[in-house]
Amino acid sequence: MKKQMKTMRDARGNDVPIAYVSAYDKMKDKTIRQVHHVFVDAREALEKLVKYSIERLNALADCKESLGGKGNFSARSFDGLIEAGIRQNYTITLDERVIKARELMMGYVAKELGQMGDKAYVVKKLVEAAFKTDRKGFLSRSKISELLSLNVNDPLWNEGAVILREALTTQKGKRYLYVATRARVEDEFKPIRLDIADCWPEDEKEVS
Repeated sequence: MKKQMKTMRDARGNDVPIAYVSAYDKMKDKTIRQVHHVFVDAREALEKLVKYSIERLNALADCKESLGGKGNFSARSFDGLIEAGIRQNYTITLDERVIKARELMMGYVAKELGQMGDKAYVVKKLVEAAFKTDRKGFLSRSKISELLSLNVNDPLWNEGAVILREALTTQKGKRYLYVATRARVEDEFKPIRLDIADCWPEDEKEVS
């Protein structure tokens, strides 16, 4: 038989006789504890899911010859309708030399705008996008790579490219686990999102 509570402890650490606790406060305490309990259970289940999935995918990666070190890895079911994998995210950090690199590259663009017109304008946009940092102060790895892949025969540009390569340091960021499915091989894969916001009940969603 469950022992009946005689007191409830409040936020100040006082044990309040149950008779003095309002019906709403009792219900509130019970509801919050119930929701907390299922959140803790869900978190533990998610941690087990991630651990299990990583172990299985790493084991699969080890079975593939000449794959190299673990990083990005994905594989599909035999029918091609399910894809699972691990994505390694990389970030690019920069030092003060990147300012000089941008100055030189933009100097080339300014010099060529009058002669090349639209072509120089496109390069200008590439430079601006490549040197634009995100909220954490990182540059886009793909945009920097795109910029450095341009074959430009100009001393200003080439000097800037050399300085840029020396100023950048690539660091490993977070790794992401994903599973995606599709109904037919002609369709695009759609990820299975383990996201609370994405799991909101349809009848509870606000109508826009």
